[in-house]
Amino acid sequence: MAEKNNFLPLILDLSGRKIVIFGGGSVGERKAELFCGCADTIVVSLDFSERLKELEASGQICLSRLDLAAAEDSKLREIISGAFLVIPATSSSELNRKIADIAGESDILINQVDTLGNVVIPSVIKRGDLVIGISTLGHSPAVSKYTRKQIESVITPAYSDMIRLQDELRSYLKQHVTEQKQRKTILWKILESEAVWNGFSESYEKAAERAYAIISGYLENFDR
Repeated sequence: MAEKNNFLPLILDLSGRKIVIFGGGSVGERKAELFCGCADTIVVSLDFSERLKELEASGQICLSRLDLAAAEDSKLREIISGAFLVIPATSSSELNRKIADIAGESDILINQVDTLGNVVIPSVIKRGDLVIGISTLGHSPAVSKYTRKQIESVITPAYSDMIRLQDELRSYLKQHVTEQKQRKTILWKILESEAVWNGFSESYEKAAERAYAIISGYLENFDR
């Protein structure tokens, strides 16, 4: 019998959360770029990539210089203290395990790059407020990458505009249409309208104009 998969995707607000990344190479850099815009991100290493130095210079992350191979456990515990998530991303599997074990003592979430930890960071696609995470739980990075490319070919930047428009229309309809079922019908009609989607290629205003025309037509027919 296959082992039960207990992983569940969640969308988390990381504002003010402390993320500690161990390792200043390409993997640590990739993780730092992912988290720096939404959490207090610290990267710990003796040496850092040029990109990580740029992120520090722009105030997006904090770099902590430390020889991890020689660091005492007490020092690692001090750095990890208060962290929401720890990412051991050094070039040493043994050191990564040691960091993970120390973090685990305090029940801190761990994303391990060379094995499966208790947090899996998916490949992320963002289109404004639309966020899509893709993961194979480390079993096939190739399938994850392939899936991302397939989704990106379908989920165009226009989806961000449609989310903005739908949010605007929901507020408008709440003022003009009493029944929730009717509001839902109208919003779906707009969502499925090729004319509205095509309007985004010209401008947001053009798409909105066509959407409001659909609403007007619906309300006129409803009033008859």
